[in-house]
Amino acid sequence: MSEHKTITTREELKEWLQYEHRVYGNVSGLKVLLNQGEKAVLWKHQKLLRKAEYYLNTRKRLLLRLTRFRLLKLQSRYAIHVPLNSCGKGLKIMHVGPVLINKGAVLGEDCVLHMNVGIVAGGTNDDAPVLGNRVIVGYGAVILGKTRIADSVAVGANAVVNKDVTEEDIAVAGVPARKVSDRGRSAWAKGASKDSE
Repeated sequence: MSEHKTITTREELKEWLQYEHRVYGNVSGLKVLLNQGEKAVLWKHQKLLRKAEYYLNTRKRLLLRLTRFRLLKLQSRYAIHVPLNSCGKGLKIMHVGPVLINKGAVLGEDCVLHMNVGIVAGGTNDDAPVLGNRVIVGYGAVILGKTRIADSVAVGANAVVNKDVTEEDIAVAGVPARKVSDRGRSAWAKGASKDSE
């Protein structure tokens, strides 16, 4: 399960940003500068997030303050609340719009989040979810409490996950969420590549 690496060197920051730039479709600098389009806004958020994490982890306080100020301004404007050091390399937010991740949550590498997603504490305690690598969380889904999600699980739109999903590469949906298919993220990825042929 996801105990992901954090950014602690300038080389790692560069590597993560290059990797995630490809994840976001190599958005051009001019579009990012002008905040033109959804991808540009999301890529700008990703860059600020990763730089703030690096400055936090390397104790560069002044740069952290400046970067975090810009990050929080962007997050507040678009209702994207992703805490520092909570998500592994390759995080992709699909659309500009509300995303809420609890500060205690842990997301593995290459996770994909759609709009109106909540990965939050449950009840009155601070226990937060832990998501494996390559998890997809569909539009409007909520993952609650100390729930653990295995690698390559696809969480359906508007699902409420309040129990562990221990089987890898399946799809869950419903309220409360339950297994609905053996076709998790890897099956979706294969289907997408066949469609593009």
